[in-house]
Amino acid sequence: MAMSINQNYSQFYRGTSTIDTYGGGAAGKKQIVKYEFNRTDEKGNKIMDKMSKEETLSAMKEISSQYGEEVIVEFSGDGMAALVESKKGALDNVVSKQDIEAKNDALQKEIVHLDRSADYLPEYSGMYEVDKTIATAVENSSKEEQAFVYGIIRQNFLVENSSFMTEQERQANISFGMKKAEYAAEHFIPEEQKDNFLNAMESVAKLASAGKSNSNGNMDYGVNKRNYLGHGSNLVYTDDSLDIMKKMDAGAYTEYQKIRNNSSNKNSALDALKYMTKWYAGAAQKNQNMVDEYHKKSDDYVEENVKNQKIDNTFAKIDAKDRNVFLKQLRNFQANNPRFLTNILNQEFASKFWK
Repeated sequence: MAMSINQNYSQFYRGTSTIDTYGGGAAGKKQIVKYEFNRTDEKGNKIMDKMSKEETLSAMKEISSQYGEEVIVEFSGDGMAALVESKKGALDNVVSKQDIEAKNDALQKEIVHLDRSADYLPEYSGMYEVDKTIATAVENSSKEEQAFVYGIIRQNFLVENSSFMTEQERQANISFGMKKAEYAAEHFIPEEQKDNFLNAMESVAKLASAGKSNSNGNMDYGVNKRNYLGHGSNLVYTDDSLDIMKKMDAGAYTEYQKIRNNSSNKNSALDALKYMTKWYAGAAQKNQNMVDEYHKKSDDYVEENVKNQKIDNTFAKIDAKDRNVFLKQLRNFQANNPRFLTNILNQEFASKFWK
C-alpha cells in the first residue's frame, strides 16, 4: 500500500443517492453510498497500490459495518481489481472505449456490494493473539469448515444482541459453542494446532461469558475493536479510530453519532469521517499517550475480567467425537428442555454444515 487505507476512507467517498424500493413512499426508499478506490487521482497522480483480495474484503467489510442494513454500499475502482483477477485473461487486451466500459461493468458486478451472506468471512474477538491463533488453525480448511468455526464466535459466543434469550440461555449458548469447538478440533483442525485452537476458543468463550448487556440487550464485551488485514498466519491489526474515540472521548463520540445520523444532511457520512479525522489528530496531539492508554484499558479488562472467568457447563457431557452421536445427544437435550435455547438449537439443526 502506498497509503494507509484504514485512515483515509473519506477520500474514496463519492456521495450518496436514494432509490425507490418495493412499496414506495419514505419507507420504500434505500440509500446508496458510493466508494471509489482508484489507484490514481484525476490528474494521474498515484494514490495507492492495487489492493490484495484480503485488503479489499477487509476495507469493504469495515466500511459496510458503519451502515445499517437499509443502506446499500457500492464499491468500485481499479484499486480493487484483485477481486476480478480470475477474469484477467478475458479483459487484458482492451483497446476501445467499449472494451474499457465492458471491463468496468464486469468489475462492478464483482464488487458492487459486500456479500453479507458470506458466513465464511472471519469473525474476531479483538484479542489479537487469540484471533490470529484461530485464523491460523482454519486457514487451510474449507469454506464450510471456516464458516462453522467463525459461526461459533458469531452465534454462540459474541452475539451482538441477547434480547432474544435469558442470561441463563446466553451462558448455556457459550457452553454449546465450546462443544462445537471441540467437534471442530476433532474433525478438521490440524493435529499440531488442536490445543492452541481450543485454548484460543476458550479465551473467546470466557470473554463472551464476562460480557454485559444494556437495557436493549446490546452486548458490550469490554475489549478494543480491531481492524484486521491479511488472513490466517499473516493476520495483522490496526487500531480502529472510531473505537478509540468511543472509549477515550465519550463526548466526541456522541457528537460524531449526531453528525453521522443526521438524515437531513446528504453528506452526513463524509462529514462524520471528517469530524473523526480532525478529532483524532487533535486528541493525539493533546495526549501523546492516548493510544497506549486505550490499549492498556483493554488489556486490564482482559486481565481482571476474562482470564479467570468460568464457562457454563450445560453442554459439557455432549460427546463431540462422532457426528451422529453429537447430533443425537443435542436432539435428546432439546427434547428434555423443550423451551430452552429453542431458536439456537433449531438454527443449528438447519445448518447446511450437518447436511
